Amino acid sequence: MARARDGQSGSRRLWFYRIEVLLAVAVLTHLLVVWALPRVIMDRVFRAFPQELSAPDSRDRVYFPPMTDATQRRIVMPSPDLLYATCVFDLRERPLRIQADPRTTNYWSVALYAANSDNYFVLNDRQAGARPVNVIVLGPGGYPGAPALPPGAQVVTAPSNRGMLLMRVLVGDYDRERDVVEAARRTLRCQPL
Repeated sequence: MARARDGQSGSRRLWFYRIEVLLAVAVLTHLLVVWALPRVIMDRVFRAFPQELSAPDSRDRVYFPPMTDATQRRIVMPSPDLLYATCVFDLRERPLRIQADPRTTNYWSVALYAANSDNYFVLNDRQAGARPVNVIVLGPGGYPGAPALPPGAQVVTAPSNRGMLLMRVLVGDYDRERDVVEAARRTLRCQPL
């Protein structure tokens, strides 16, 4: 009888051990996926960006995609009410200067995203008021012999060297507002400092 009990308790301990190992593997797998998935998505975004605009010698790295329709999925779930402009950047060697002067009564925003897809900065029409956008983005490691920063610029430190800028301009009727909204988004400049 005692031998049967010892066998049962050993079998139970083995099952508890197996369950603990299974739970540990599940938790570690979950954490790895949660950590890696945003980085993989952003890496795909960086690779899909037009190469001529992301080249180190490119003076203006802004991409102006056509108005969104049902066939476009460059941005996940794009809104058909928004006109987009994008810019990818690498801050390892130099800071980035972002300038825009949308001058429209329509809503607009400029948002910065880190390499893991975290949004770390947003400026919109209400926050800017009538002032033009003048932002300097610094890399997380700083720069030896960094260039002088332009006076009046808002300085933002990025959490990663690689990132993406996404400008949005609200559009009610694109055909009717085309001249105004296109002029607004095309004021965006995204250049190394």
